[in-house]
Amino acid sequence: MSNMVYFRKFTEFPRGTMYDILNDAYSYDPRNKIIWDENWQESDNFFYDNPDIADKYGLVTCIEDFPIGFVTWDPRHRPEYVEIGHNGIREKFKGKGYGHMQLAEAVRRIKEYDGLQRIIVCTNSNLIAPKNYESVGFKLYNRKENNTESAYTGAYLYYSMKL
Repeated sequence: MSNMVYFRKFTEFPRGTMYDILNDAYSYDPRNKIIWDENWQESDNFFYDNPDIADKYGLVTCIEDFPIGFVTWDPRHRPEYVEIGHNGIREKFKGKGYGHMQLAEAVRRIKEYDGLQRIIVCTNSNLIAPKNYESVGFKLYNRKENNTESAYTGAYLYYSMKL
């Protein structure tokens, strides 16, 4: 990782950046796009229609000026918890520590909320994400079978980080 990594605001990038990163991050299996394409587009539209929310509750990870990933979080249940939403890294940049850096930066920012009790996230067992969440201090607290069209991604894993 000799390239400089920066964490930037969504508003520094054009509409479609979130969608493009998600499309790339999940490109390893074409079923992902079929199942989640509409959600990815809706998420991109929401954040770009609400730039104040996008810049307060998310960050874009860049190498130099190129966006390689992003993470968002939902603060509406404070002080009880903040929930991490989309969190992805472009396929070509996976396995190089960037996902860990991105998540660690998001957790650092979220921990700044006064009186926050915990951070939560739900992911799937067959993705690389569980190892990433555990690497920054999340603990598994629940697991549920996935009987949806995305069952190939594995069981639902529920993680929490007590603050």
